[in-house]
Amino acid sequence: MTVQSKLKKIISNPILYIQNFMKVVDKSGNVVKFELNPQQKYLLENMDKYNIVLKSRQLGITTLSCAKSIYLASTKPYTTCLLMSYSIESASQIFDKLKELYFNMPEAIRIPIIANNKKELRFINGSKVVVATCGNKDVARGATIRYAHLSEVAFMKDTVEKQLLAIEQALTPNGQIILESTANGMNYFQSLWNKAERKENMYKPFFFSWINDKMMFATEYKQFSDRYIEIHGVLPDETELDDTEKILRSQGATIEQLVWRRLKIANSSPEAFAQEFPATALEAFVSTGSNIFNSKMIHERLQYIGDIKPIQSKPKELPLSLCPWLGRELTIWDTPKIGQKYYIGVDTGEGMSQDYSAIEVLSADGIQMAEFKSNKIKPFQFAELVNDIGIYYNRALLVVEKASAGHVVVDKLKNEYHYSNMYKYVEYDARGMKKKKVGFVTNPKTKPILVNDFVELFETNQIVIKSKDLLSEMKVFQFKDGKMGAIIGQHDDLCMSMGFAIVGMKSGVNYI
Repeated sequence: MTVQSKLKKIISNPILYIQNFMKVVDKSGNVVKFELNPQQKYLLENMDKYNIVLKSRQLGITTLSCAKSIYLASTKPYTTCLLMSYSIESASQIFDKLKELYFNMPEAIRIPIIANNKKELRFINGSKVVVATCGNKDVARGATIRYAHLSEVAFMKDTVEKQLLAIEQALTPNGQIILESTANGMNYFQSLWNKAERKENMYKPFFFSWINDKMMFATEYKQFSDRYIEIHGVLPDETELDDTEKILRSQGATIEQLVWRRLKIANSSPEAFAQEFPATALEAFVSTGSNIFNSKMIHERLQYIGDIKPIQSKPKELPLSLCPWLGRELTIWDTPKIGQKYYIGVDTGEGMSQDYSAIEVLSADGIQMAEFKSNKIKPFQFAELVNDIGIYYNRALLVVEKASAGHVVVDKLKNEYHYSNMYKYVEYDARGMKKKKVGFVTNPKTKPILVNDFVELFETNQIVIKSKDLLSEMKVFQFKDGKMGAIIGQHDDLCMSMGFAIVGMKSGVNYI
């Protein structure tokens, strides 16, 4: 291969370009060849048009975007790349990193620049790389952007939503955008991430755990291990690991990494470490309110969720009406057994892409059997679906919340489908006569009982939860300002549905 053909091959490939022509300053202050770490390489190779990255700290994703921006600006004339951060200080650091990468390239490769000020590199070929702060100024107005990277989105101001919309509109047809951040509680970034995981928006999710990083903190791992040996004489062996460490070990963490984690936690807290260095995506989002469910138990349960596989193919005798939902909105872990009793909690939304309609199926011995969740199903359609799921699970006891659109579902189940096994609540008329009415009424008296029963069963290990989505809702279910429910911007439909199923299970009622 000639030098010219080699150069052509390198220029056509961003990974080869970066690793052959760029250098970085390592943690020891040395200028070294830019060798992509596994996370950087994986992201470059698997990026879509719209990408969202949740990560552990200091994995070099922003540095990668600086390098890719230089690559695009150098090889594609009249290209604009945008690097945006949450503060002036952070934007300045990104601009310094950008210049560091550019000026450490071989002079023969560097495309000359005609401007290097106001946080902008402007190249002689008409391309430019702009570094900006997320503020009130609309930086994307009138621009055509080939590549955009928004760094630490979870720390950006409220204007980020407006800025993001403008940047998305400015992307070229072959353009790409990355929203990248460590977590910062429950906010706009967390909402975008959750939607991306559920495939409810256009963003492709990438999660990078601290466990997978064996390069960026290699020197620190050794320093911490040496210190641990000074204190304890030897590194811990497998028998000395606690339950959490055993799980992390099974996920690929080395003993040196676990020692590093121990000493980091000793200087802060497990919660602070989890937010900065998450092992799972959900662990990253440490909420700040008064959590009703035990967060540690939720995290422990989540460690094993991946081992629980839902049914993918059509189970025997599953009603045809449920088949289109299976594997999507409807998840089934266990099919009904002859003679077994089941309890189904039902929370009805309006079917207008806001609140969800949700179903939880619980066995008599507290095992989650199935789950349904959709924000696009109309109440009259939902009623039919509830009826069919109820019949499938041995005519389970249905506990349907009688509020808003729930009235439609209760009415159809009772009067159109003639479903006989439905939970009833007691009401007194003007004469003081007791009457039983179909449905469940959530009020200041019944909700605390429902929630506390759920908490007790979960924290005393009397129910088995198999749903990651339900555990995610439990994590953001809080007591705040005298109210129980999801924090602003989150959902609790699955939590309430499971609560209704538990009401049915504890009641022992069965009308068939």
